[in-house]
Amino acid sequence: MINPNFSKLVFGRAIGNAGDSIYMIAMNWFILKLTDSALWIGIMNAAIVLPGILLFLFGSTIDKHSKRRLLVAVEFSQLVVVVLLIVALLAHVKLAGVYVILVFIAALFGSLAYPIQDALVPLIVKKDELVQAQEYMSIAYKGTDYVFNALSGFLIGLLSVLGILIADAVTFVVTVLTFNRIKVHEPHHQPAETSEPYFQQVLVGFKIISKNRLLGLLTFSSAVLNFFFGGLNTYVVLFGRHFGGSIYYGILESMSAVGTLVGMTLLYRSLKRLSVRVAYLIGNLGCTIFMFLTVVTFNQFWAFAVVYLGSFIFLGLTQVYETPMIQASVAADQLGKVMTSFYTLVSITLPLGSIAFAYLADRFDLRLFLFLFGVFDAVVFLLFDAVVFLLFALSRSFRRVDDLQL
Repeated sequence: MINPNFSKLVFGRAIGNAGDSIYMIAMNWFILKLTDSALWIGIMNAAIVLPGILLFLFGSTIDKHSKRRLLVAVEFSQLVVVVLLIVALLAHVKLAGVYVILVFIAALFGSLAYPIQDALVPLIVKKDELVQAQEYMSIAYKGTDYVFNALSGFLIGLLSVLGILIADAVTFVVTVLTFNRIKVHEPHHQPAETSEPYFQQVLVGFKIISKNRLLGLLTFSSAVLNFFFGGLNTYVVLFGRHFGGSIYYGILESMSAVGTLVGMTLLYRSLKRLSVRVAYLIGNLGCTIFMFLTVVTFNQFWAFAVVYLGSFIFLGLTQVYETPMIQASVAADQLGKVMTSFYTLVSITLPLGSIAFAYLADRFDLRLFLFLFGVFDAVVFLLFDAVVFLLFALSRSFRRVDDLQL
């Protein structure tokens, strides 16, 4: 690990996300049992995703205050909300809206943790260690999300929803204590007061993204692909049904988990001699090719599963590089605003994709969705990798990206 403080950040994030990812699925299952309504499931999922759209409102706050203290505060706030959920379950509260509101609040605090962490990392690691740091952070919060999402059905049956929430409360206690032990030098002075209205301050991140060619195209490509990943979250359930049931659905979820982790670790490490631009290009190209191959293998489950695994291996590779590219292109005192604006923009398309493709599910052949996913992935690949990295490689933003140490 890079240094002791960074080790604490990674450990705390892994523990927190392990419990967090399970309890979100557990609450979906609980709402289904409580209401027997698909509509309430949709509302619950919207409550989980929507906070990401509001993150831009907090960018200025992140830049002005201690990142470590903010991180401890949001984790402690999630602990409080989880305790309230436990109390509601023990009190046999039957109002679904109560649980949705509490989950929305918990998801808001949970979403804030990501841009706070992204703004904190450059303060505790060197610039040439940012990509390596992102590898560990990706495993800690994305890797654990995928793995424990795949295990969630088994764990809910073993522990019950109440047991999951109690275990989750314990993980937040551990996370708070771990983050509180991080020692980081942060400027003690406050930024100069500005006469700009608050709304103009929160728009600064959007303006920086729109003026920076690298950030603009990175945001655009991520937003487009997230629209299809929103659809994939719906369609992977249908893939499982197509192949024979929930067991196949679980296998596909496990394939996405394993593939992402392999891409973040083994594939990333095997490409360390390449520049960031070339490695990122390989990741996008590989994901595009394997997504097209899923159409060809759709009638044979194990062939499909292996190809599906391959697409997520290359996807995992690309996820290692995205945050360091932003961190290398933005001044430290603006990073909170930019990261929250980035997360807001790329989060908007996830629920839109889920809703759009859920509506089209009965009208679309499953293979057509996979084909369209591949087509749009190829378009984004050509736009982002070929055009941007080859035509604008001499720009200042791209030189800073190439200075990153793999």
